Amino acid sequence: MKDMPLPTSDPIDTLAAIGPVARSSVVDAVATRLQNEILAGRIAAGSRLPSERELSLALGVNRLTLRAALARLEAQGLVTTRHGAGTVVASWRERAGLEALATLLGSLVPWEATWRELLESMLELRRVLASEGLALAAIRRTDEDLDTMRALAAEQKNRVSDPIAFARGDIAFQRAIVRATGNVGLELVLNSFARLPEEFPDLTASLYDRREESLAFYEGCIELVRAGDEETARITVRRMLEVIDEDWRCRNAPPEVDARANGASKERAPTKAKKGKKT
Repeated sequence: MKDMPLPTSDPIDTLAAIGPVARSSVVDAVATRLQNEILAGRIAAGSRLPSERELSLALGVNRLTLRAALARLEAQGLVTTRHGAGTVVASWRERAGLEALATLLGSLVPWEATWRELLESMLELRRVLASEGLALAAIRRTDEDLDTMRALAAEQKNRVSDPIAFARGDIAFQRAIVRATGNVGLELVLNSFARLPEEFPDLTASLYDRREESLAFYEGCIELVRAGDEETARITVRRMLEVIDEDWRCRNAPPEVDARANGASKERAPTKAKKGKKT
């Protein structure tokens, strides 16, 4: 990533600066604290973490708690523990799973450059999942699948006043489409988005800020699945989501972000013109 913060030279400096962990959540809090520091790049890949004694003192927890937290990070692919070499921070781009995307978003300041880059990745992934899922559902669905989709879409009309409930209903609708594909892998990818309402309620409320207007989207998706045309379903839902995502950016990006984006576009334009004259 282009704008990832520069890592500190010594991980213990970072850990000491962020201070002890409150004892109320213990293992979860320790794992989350270390996870955020690693994913945000403040502890660089390849860095060797301090000894258990130093880490325990820096975070204000005992060694058993620390070991449990490190075991969790190792399972997530964020650290590796080697006998005689200690605990080393892994490259999360090469080892972490898709669930790290949401965690990364939560560890950064909203609308900063890296946060925007990650959000764009998430939205683009959602478009890929939706378009491919709908395309496969169009040729594999059963009548029972269609009935399930219609029932879930109808229930959304009762949730327009509650963005979190609406988001959960939206994920349930997406899951019905993915299950119609018979592809377990797509459903596991969807699970990464299913975490958003509980873990990031503010972002979720922002993403679902036009709930009543979006009700027509469900009917459109159901009709595409019913029609059974794989390519039409793929192209149509992709274009629909591109428009939805662009409208959301225009509504929600802070004015200074829009200004920077417009300025960057204007700066690039003369360069393209010059290239045109040379050819």
